[in-house]
Amino acid sequence: MDKQTGPKGFLVVLPSEIIEIPQDSDKSWLTLFYSLPRELAEKWKPAYELPRCPYEVLRMDKYDHIVCDDMFKLLVWDCYAWCAWQFFQVKDRKGNYRDIPGNWNQYAGYFPLWRLSYSIIPYIRMKFEQNGLGFQNLYNIPQGVEVPWLTYQQFSNLIGNVTDMVISEQGWQPMIDAIWENRTVEDCETTGSTVKTDFMRKWHHNRSGKPISLDEMMENEDGEYISAYACDAKTADSEFLLSKRQYRQLTGREQASDVIAYQIRQSFKPGEVTPEEANQLGYEFARRFTKIDHAFIVCTHTDKQHDEGTDGKNKGSREPYGRDCRAENAHHRLCQDQRYLRRLPQGRVFQEILRCA
Repeated sequence: MDKQTGPKGFLVVLPSEIIEIPQDSDKSWLTLFYSLPRELAEKWKPAYELPRCPYEVLRMDKYDHIVCDDMFKLLVWDCYAWCAWQFFQVKDRKGNYRDIPGNWNQYAGYFPLWRLSYSIIPYIRMKFEQNGLGFQNLYNIPQGVEVPWLTYQQFSNLIGNVTDMVISEQGWQPMIDAIWENRTVEDCETTGSTVKTDFMRKWHHNRSGKPISLDEMMENEDGEYISAYACDAKTADSEFLLSKRQYRQLTGREQASDVIAYQIRQSFKPGEVTPEEANQLGYEFARRFTKIDHAFIVCTHTDKQHDEGTDGKNKGSREPYGRDCRAENAHHRLCQDQRYLRRLPQGRVFQEILRCA
C-alpha cells in the first residue's frame, strides 16, 4: 500500500510556523464548539466555561482536561447531529418533501437516519475549514479577543445551509428516501410516541396500531364481517366528519357538499366465496383503490336479507352518504340515508366498502 504523503489533519499557516491539527485529535472539534450558541454550549458546564478567546485554548494545555474529556466531544456531536437532523427531508404520502415528523428522541438510536445525523458531522467540520470557519480563522484571532456567541437562529441557519450542501454534494437524498420508505417498527423508540403510533397504524393497516389477523375478524351478531383501515369501524362516521373539518381548517376550502364518505358495493353468488374470503378480497381491493391515502371500512354481510340501491348509479359506483347516528355501527349510520332500496336474495354474500371522502 502506498504511503500517504499529504497532511492527515487541518493545516494552519502562521508567520513563524505551520501547525497541523490531526483530524482524530480532541482539539479538532474546537471549530465546531466555537460556533455553538450559548443555549447549547451550557448543556455541559465545563465546556460553557471555556474562554471565548481561543488563543490560550489552542496554544496551551491549561484547558486540555476539558477539551480532552469525552463529554466535550459528546456535547459537540449531539448538538450538531440534533441540528442537522432537523434539516433532513423525507417524503410524505403525496411525494412532497417535508421535515422528519416528530422529535429526534422519538426514534431509536440505530435508526439509519438517526445515525446519519452523526455521520454528517465530519463533513460539516470540513465545510467549516473550506469556508473561513476553520482553524486558520481561530489561530488568527489575537490574544484577548473573544469569539462572539452565535444566536440560536444564526446557528440554525448556518447548519441548515451546510447540511443541505453536504447532502447535495454527496448525493445522499436517494439514500434518505430509501431509508424513510423502508423503516421498520424497530426504528421507533420503545416508549410510546405519536411517531410510533402513526407508524404502527400504517404498518398494521388499522387505527389501533395492533396487528389484525383473519381469526380476529369474527362474525358479529348481525352476520357481518367488518375490517377497517386508519379508523375504528364503530366510530368511522365521526372520524370521517372530523377529517372533513380538519381539511377545511387546514386549507380554508369549503367543499360543495356534505359528503363524508363514498361507497362501493359488490356481491357474490352463493358458494362463490366464503365470508372470510370475501372480506379479505374487499380489504385488499380497498387498499388498492384508496392507495392507503384514505381511511376505509369493509363490511361483509352473510346469509341475511339486505338492501341494495335500485338506482343504477349505485351499482359499482361511488355514492355519497350523509349522517344519521341511530344505528350501532358506523357503516349502518352512513348507509341510512339511502332512499331507494330492494331486497337481496338470501344466501348471497353482500359487501359494502366505505371510503372517507
